[in-house]
Amino acid sequence: MDAPDEHSSGTTGAGYWYARSEQSDSSIDLLNLLREYREAEKQMRARTRDSMRMGETDLLALRFLVHERSAGRVSRQRDLAEALGLTAASTSVLVDRLSRDGYIQRIPHPGDRRSVALEILDETDREVKATLSEMHARMIAATEGLTDTERAGAAKFLRSLIASVKEPSLDQD
Repeated sequence: MDAPDEHSSGTTGAGYWYARSEQSDSSIDLLNLLREYREAEKQMRARTRDSMRMGETDLLALRFLVHERSAGRVSRQRDLAEALGLTAASTSVLVDRLSRDGYIQRIPHPGDRRSVALEILDETDREVKATLSEMHARMIAATEGLTDTERAGAAKFLRSLIASVKEPSLDQD
């Protein structure tokens, strides 16, 4: 069995099931680097959850609510459910927990008196941003270190990969 190399995500061999190419930055190397990035991101999310002492879904909910607040949008429970792909019942339990733990509160929706909005508390907003801002700054610096041509190439690569893993449309014949 081959020894791990720098492009194999710490696994033995070349990753996936293809032999490692001798050319620099082959297609397989790029896919292995993407897999390595996904693993590093997963570990970063685990560290963030640990530092905030919460589960994955809780952190995703808070990130969504911070984003919505920053965009000037008021979110309802159903918006959160849709964003996270949760059932209404699961979202209700999640919102109850986040409210009980002092991260968010339910308030009357400013545009619809019959509806309830979710408001992230100022301290939670600051904590989430402080926890993630250093990592986001490093990520932005990494992308700003690329030329316009390199960013365009990376964007094309990522869009193509996203399209390649999505389910094919039923409209296509």
